Parts: sequence; structure tokens; C-alpha cells
Amino acid sequence: MENVKIEELYKQFSEKIIFENANATFESGKISFLMAPNGFGKTTLIKLLSGLQKEDSGRIKNLHIHQDSFTLYDDLSLYGNLSGYKNIEIFTKFKYSKEEIDEVAIRYLPSSRLKKKISIYSLGEGKKISLIIWELLTPKLSMMDEITNGLDYQALADLKKVLSEAKTDKIILLTGHDFSFYEDIIDNLYVLSDYKIIQEMKWKDYGVKGTYEKYFAPRN
Repeated sequence: MENVKIEELYKQFSEKIIFENANATFESGKISFLMAPNGFGKTTLIKLLSGLQKEDSGRIKNLHIHQDSFTLYDDLSLYGNLSGYKNIEIFTKFKYSKEEIDEVAIRYLPSSRLKKKISIYSLGEGKKISLIIWELLTPKLSMMDEITNGLDYQALADLKKVLSEAKTDKIILLTGHDFSFYEDIIDNLYVLSDYKIIQEMKWKDYGVKGTYEKYFAPRN
């Protein structure tokens, strides 16, 4: 499977530069983690990689744009007036039977809840619907922004296991601030700093939290 590559990326909004001559390679078979405070371009980068935004200059080599990829944002875009089941069917293009959906969904939500409209779901329940869709689709490229928000302890434990198993021959790109969740499952860590994408090769020496403090702790 082809890696996703970023070459000499430049992106600016009005007067604010987000990326300048940024380079990175996200590898197949690895879980990659994007690290930065809010406002440093993590979500922008995911939107660039998914084709929702266009780079000003440079090149993004992603053969999976618009096909065989899945992006999960913290703000979900589900149909509130439809049931959990109906949302799953729509987003998976009606490829799966109810039995096949239930086989995956059982780890996240009971069948009785899936029959209810999304509008009454909590944030965590809505995110679980998106995770059910993701598991059913088994995309080659997965990008997840703040995936842990709203999930309970058991859902987080299950998600760790599923992500670790899913990375084989796939590219998984994660971003978030729940560092303890990501510590055990990520392979590569990338820091967004000074308009660049820096692969921190020694992140395991510092840990995820320590790496964040290395780059972003206040300087006296």
C-alpha cells in the first residue's frame, strides 16, 4: 500500500500561515499521531489530506482521497432525524445486513438504542455510531480527530484493541489531547511546530506527555 506523503506544503488563511515548506510521510501499517495545541493546524491538515481543503502550494500524495478513506471529526455530521441503524446504512451505502451491523455494533451500542433517532444521542453515542461505520468499511486510510471525546471507559478500552488490530496494511492518523490513551498504541509521532511537521524520533524516551512539554511547555 502506498504511503501518504506531504511535500513542501504551504497553507495560509488570510494573514495567518499554517504550514510553510512542511514535509511528512505517514506509513502503511503504522498508527501516526499528530501533536500540537489547538490552533496549530491539526484539523486543517486532516482536511487537506481528505481533500476538503486545497493546499496553496506544495504537493500531497494521497491515492485514497475520495475513495477507501474515512475521516471522523469531533463534530459529527450524522442525520439527527434518522435512527442509528439508518445512519449506518446510509454511510455504508447499504452494503451490510442488520445482522452484519449488529455483529460490529454490539461492542458499542445495544440494538434497542440503534433504533432510536440520533437527535437524542449523547456525544459519546454519536461517536460510537461513527466508529461502527468505520469498522464496517475497513478503509485503507483512517483519520480521526479527538476520537476519545465522549467515550466511556469500556469503549476506550475496546477502541484501543480495534485500532491496534486494524493498522495492518492500513494508514491510521490520530490527533487529540488524551495522551494516556494514545501512549500504548501509536507508532510514529509528528509535532506541528513553527509551520512544519516534525517527526519526533525519540518520543518514546519522553512519552507522549513529555514530548508535548518538550515542544510546548511555557518558557520562563
